[in-house]
Amino acid sequence: MRHILAATACLFLASCVADTVYYSEGVSVGRRDSDLAQCVAQSRAQYPVLNETRFRAPVYVPATETCDAAGACTRTEGYYRPGVPYTVDINLDIRRQAVRGCMGNSGYSRIDLPFCEEGTAVTQTTIMPRLTGGTCLLRRGPGDALVVNPAR
Repeated sequence: MRHILAATACLFLASCVADTVYYSEGVSVGRRDSDLAQCVAQSRAQYPVLNETRFRAPVYVPATETCDAAGACTRTEGYYRPGVPYTVDINLDIRRQAVRGCMGNSGYSRIDLPFCEEGTAVTQTTIMPRLTGGTCLLRRGPGDALVVNPAR
């Protein structure tokens, strides 16, 4: 727990670049990814995408008056420009909560860790290691980063 607090403090105090990952010590990354995929599929089945069209507030354009050099003026009355439509998936938040609950029930915690500094020598493994004061995330392309510890 102390390591999680240290990582969180690093995030806020030192402006470290960090990310949130699902973590369970000793579990393989492949197993974690499989469990996550299963939880995502389950949450999508329970709470499918449900798009709703909403509209931004209308905007009032005030009246204007323009006059030429001879003093002849033309007035354009004020009017409302209609709100612009946009789409919202109203199940998105509940789907995210369902994934978090499913992963929690499977023994995972969501943790924030900083990314490893460029050039840091790490012990790379496909098994999630014990958290230490130096635990960081190693970028490995698309998808979740690897949780790693500095090499000794």
